[in-house]
Amino acid sequence: MFGYVTIYRKGLDKSAMDCYQAYYCGLCQSLARYGNAARMALSYDMTFAALLLSALYEPKTEFSAGRCAPHPLKARPRAANEFLEYAADMTVALAYYNYLDNWQDDHSRVSLLAAHKLERPLADIRQKWPRQCGAIETRLAELNALESAGSTDLDALCNCFGALLGAVFCCREDIWAPALDGMGRGLGGFIYLMDAYDDLKKDKRRGSFNALATTAEAFGPDKAGFEERCHELLTQQMGLCAQNFNLLPILNDTPEGQLLHNTIYAGVWSKYALVKAMRNKSGKARKGKQDE
Repeated sequence: MFGYVTIYRKGLDKSAMDCYQAYYCGLCQSLARYGNAARMALSYDMTFAALLLSALYEPKTEFSAGRCAPHPLKARPRAANEFLEYAADMTVALAYYNYLDNWQDDHSRVSLLAAHKLERPLADIRQKWPRQCGAIETRLAELNALESAGSTDLDALCNCFGALLGAVFCCREDIWAPALDGMGRGLGGFIYLMDAYDDLKKDKRRGSFNALATTAEAFGPDKAGFEERCHELLTQQMGLCAQNFNLLPILNDTPEGQLLHNTIYAGVWSKYALVKAMRNKSGKARKGKQDE
């Protein structure tokens, strides 16, 4: 479900791109302590979370450069701070349940094996972040119940995943928690709808649940009307995210601020445009890992 919260490269200067690469590689390095199963879960979305929290709380961040197995020839920038470690912990928690979901839906033994490999670190992460992990488990259970019942309530479906991401964004219970929760709720709703939009044809072919199936049936042959409705729904969710982002004291002229602003107002929509184009060609946009 993750992989839709991307940057729009053409709208960024070199300093911002170097900053993004540093956080992306930094998150990968932080995940390494949990093994390859965790590193395989590296995503744009949790890179965004690390950037957001770092820009807001301004922790001490160490920047360096290094080589790794996927990129042995050229040293790449890396960032390290407490929020990259937090984002790594949340990545593992989210990946574990995503792997289990894949096992339940597709009986993927690869996903089941990956979930087993994350069980030991997940136990420690649950102790370290009980509120967040509890919210992930509760909201996913609620979402699975709604989907199993064939719910057509888009607000309820989006709110479940939105509340999950809102809890993840709120790493601290402080003055900024309500705005971070609001950002997560909007962005989570956007991600959930984008995944449904992206997978609509596949889910119909497999007979699987899809939150937008009823909407597509209602518009019938009016594909333009369906596309307009989907864009409207996605805009509502990103509007909630942007509204709460603007409540935070994050300067847009810093590299981190520039990246966040770019993602919210351009990056996610460039991803939407790509997915839409691929759907019209009966293809599917690749999601999850950065094209480096």
